[in-house]
Formats: sequence, structure tokens, C-alpha cells
Amino acid sequence: MRLNVRFAGSGGQGVILASVLLSKAYGLGENYNIAQTQSYGPEARGGACKAEVVISDEDIDYMKVEEADVFVALNQVGYDKYINTVKDDAIVLINSTLVETDRPNVYRIQATKRAEDMGKPFVVNIIALGALTRLMPKIHSPAVEEEIKKNFNASIAGPNLDAYQMGYDIMDEDLKDLGYRTGFGDSSRF
Repeated sequence: MRLNVRFAGSGGQGVILASVLLSKAYGLGENYNIAQTQSYGPEARGGACKAEVVISDEDIDYMKVEEADVFVALNQVGYDKYINTVKDDAIVLINSTLVETDRPNVYRIQATKRAEDMGKPFVVNIIALGALTRLMPKIHSPAVEEEIKKNFNASIAGPNLDAYQMGYDIMDEDLKDLGYRTGFGDSSRF
């Protein structure tokens, strides 16, 4: 199995952090080989940003993502820039508060709106990560939760865990409404 994941958004949205947490959860929590890369513009906040994760049960000989199996877009610019680099049958998850698309078979979560409703605008990435975890193959939610606990101090771990669970639960309900028993993770493609 080789799974190519790309996150896109802007600096300050937590794109890189989400990819690092996913990498650690797969690598440390699930014992897969992982490679994580990132790139961003010279601006500290607001500039284009992407992060990529390669997950494999074999050695990783090339750590870049050319065509994504999984694509997460936190803003419209990131979506527009990278949507043409995803496979036709990719998992595509968008922050539907900020991203619009006519593409079929896209998973949506209002990550920005939900974060603002919580009074915690900094958890947009974690809400999206929760939804993504529900869609991803061969990963268990506790592995991601453990990485959140390890990577945040106690004062902000709680709100981040709440945001993660919210994203996971929303996607779980959406999948049930769509008639999926357990979601994309059952696919034999991965």
C-alpha cells in the first residue's frame, strides 16, 4: 500500500501541523513508513501553503506526491491550485466554509464555521483532520488523539481534542446519511 496525501491552504491555517499529526499517527501509532514534506511562501501568514504525506507499508523511495490519493483543501486558492493533481478516484475533503466546487464525490465539512462556533478559530485544521481520519484507510482514531495529546500542552489539548472529535463525528454522520456503513476506509484499493 502507498497512500499519497496532500493538504493545501494558506499559512496560519495549520496545514503543516495537520500533516505532521497525520504522519505521526500513521508512523508511530499504526507502524507504517511515512514521509512528510511541506512548502510555503515567504509570508508567515496568508501565503500559499501545502504539506504532503506519503504512507506506505513498504520502504518509501520517493517522498513527493505527484498525484494525490487524498486531498484536503482548507481554502479556495489551495483547492484551485492542486485539484488537477489528484487521482480521479481520490478522497477529496474540502473546508466548505471557504471552498466551492462542482466536482462530484467531494466530502465537505464546514471547518471554519464550526471552529468559529466553538469560539476557537485556531482549530480549523483539527476539525478537518478529524473528518479526514474518519475517511482514511487503516488508521484508528485513538492514534491521532494520542498525537494531539503529545503535541499540545494541556491548556489547548482539550479544545483540540474536542475539535478533532467534532470533525470525526460530523463525517461519521455524513457517511451514514450517504449510506456508507464504515466509509472509504473499507476500500480494498488501499
